[in-house]
Amino acid sequence: MNRKTVAALAAVGTAAAAAAVPYFHRQNTEVTAVHYTFRSAKVKGALEGFRITQISDLHNREFGRDNCRLLALTEAQLPDLLVITGDLMDSYHTDLDRALNSAGRLARIAPCYYVTGNHEQRMSLRRQTEFYRALAAAGVVVLRNEAVTLGMGESFRLLGVDCNQGRTDALLRLMADRSADELNILLSHKPHYAQYYERAGVDLVLTGHAHGGQWRLPGVGAIYAPGQGLLPKYTAGMYRLGKTVMCVSRGLGNSSFPLRLENKPELVTVTLRGARE
Repeated sequence: MNRKTVAALAAVGTAAAAAAVPYFHRQNTEVTAVHYTFRSAKVKGALEGFRITQISDLHNREFGRDNCRLLALTEAQLPDLLVITGDLMDSYHTDLDRALNSAGRLARIAPCYYVTGNHEQRMSLRRQTEFYRALAAAGVVVLRNEAVTLGMGESFRLLGVDCNQGRTDALLRLMADRSADELNILLSHKPHYAQYYERAGVDLVLTGHAHGGQWRLPGVGAIYAPGQGLLPKYTAGMYRLGKTVMCVSRGLGNSSFPLRLENKPELVTVTLRGARE
């Protein structure tokens, strides 16, 4: 291979790399607003059109100074309720002040509820306790294997379980005293516990953790997700599991693997609607 050929190949490689940089930048910094509709005969009266916006897997990321872009996009969804489904912070490059600042600003937009992710649970028990108390002081309600009743006129139950408790009797106990006609919405970090959510009889589950499969390829889909391995089943969108519907957010941040491909960060909003006639 002569010098001219080597130089030409180097020039092509340089040009391709230069073109790839803005592409990967957009893939990892442009947040998309995604909307889903959940329909159920249990959605009645004032719950019709109720909007739940989900923040998942932020991993200490900031979109704009003090997360101004994310906050503006969240506010634009006109949420009635905000939920944070774990991994607000990141255990590999932890910045609790940044996480708390983001959470506090979100709580000013709408009532805000939070459940733990695996990254929070990697902290020491002392740091976890301090973090959850600080979240509460910032206006965020921390649900740790608890259920609350929300709504005016018509109500629904919002349940939250710790990161690894979705597959245990903790969820079954929360669902044991449910009434047949009351809507039950669960916040839980891991989607691969889907069979347990269905067994418990939850109506709607909001979850994350899979990061959309990190890389998504045309004709193939998601490549890898923690807890599911290669070609994972539950990575993004709505899944029907018997009478249970599970919504999986692709999340907002990255962690140990730093790049997304065909899988932009997303902010999910689910609108509650009554069943069609």
